[in-house]
Amino acid sequence: MTENEKKISSSQVLETKCEACDSVCSVAPVSEDEGGYYCGRCRPEEPPDPWFEEAAKKVLFPCKFGCADMLAWGQAEVHEVYCKNRAVVCPYANCTDECTFSALHAHMKAIHGEFYQKEPKKNQVNLGALNLIVRLNCIAFDKFVLLFFVKLEHKSDTLNFNYSVLLVWPQDYEETELDNIQLRLEIEVPRLNLNVTKLIHSKEIVNYHDRLHCVNCLYQTCDKSSHTNKCDWVNHKIPLNVGHVKERNLFYTVTVYKTEGVSKKAPDNVECPVCMDYMTGTIYLCENGHSLCGECKEKQTHENCPLCRGKLLNIRNFAMESLLTQMTISCRRKFSGCTFVGLVGAVKTHEVSCKYP
Repeated sequence: MTENEKKISSSQVLETKCEACDSVCSVAPVSEDEGGYYCGRCRPEEPPDPWFEEAAKKVLFPCKFGCADMLAWGQAEVHEVYCKNRAVVCPYANCTDECTFSALHAHMKAIHGEFYQKEPKKNQVNLGALNLIVRLNCIAFDKFVLLFFVKLEHKSDTLNFNYSVLLVWPQDYEETELDNIQLRLEIEVPRLNLNVTKLIHSKEIVNYHDRLHCVNCLYQTCDKSSHTNKCDWVNHKIPLNVGHVKERNLFYTVTVYKTEGVSKKAPDNVECPVCMDYMTGTIYLCENGHSLCGECKEKQTHENCPLCRGKLLNIRNFAMESLLTQMTISCRRKFSGCTFVGLVGAVKTHEVSCKYP
């Protein structure tokens, strides 16, 4: 048969198994050698068989791990990395347990409960003589399961707090859902009176891949043949000036929020529309019902409301004045980690010296 006469049917594509791994040849490049075919998983550098791959483009392939998904040509390689039925090795140091991707969360909760959290908790690390310390926390929030890797490197007077946030489950999330998540990292070294707060946005969260992300890989002592044994993926760094570390304790806390549930804006009608500060004391009205704080009213060089251009009145909004003496609100920096809550006047005073950015 000449090259021009070579024909491969869709049924032949689905029946063809790789000579090396015995899986369906659903990953490119699919190459031919002495009548046998090899998938791109096993021979990724070989030149492809163009007739096989042309026929493969018309086929939906079953998942090699047996899940219900049917995959178009070009989808299988990515799907197999995160398939819920794929067997993965636990990422914790010295743990060799295997389970499916979908069962990994339950395994970590049952076996590594010391490092599992559903509510924020303070994690302690002893800064002893070791120059390298690695920690791993499993964090469950809403429907998501996250891994928070920490790599502490001590060099001279600087301690580099390196971290990465990885999404374990679910891998088939709607991206808009993850966009609504934000983490706050708080680091404290009490004896040095050192406190650092860092906001971690959803764009910093990447998908967990067991062949890359493991604690033993961070120590570069991993002996798993399929792992990369690299540590360049822990790529977010916070340098801490800790002097000559002896026996000191470092604490870190990771808190997860839904950003849609946390507003940077003060409640409606609490802020003056001119100076944007909280209204306290006297409050005045315009003819269309808009309120201005007394200071801004006195500074107006004309008699028009800055919002609607209606006439400013020398009429006080006694109802609003009374309400704001009783209303409890949060500091506007609560999204950065401030937990201060109080009456409007107290929050206005607090925000002048609030330590959060």
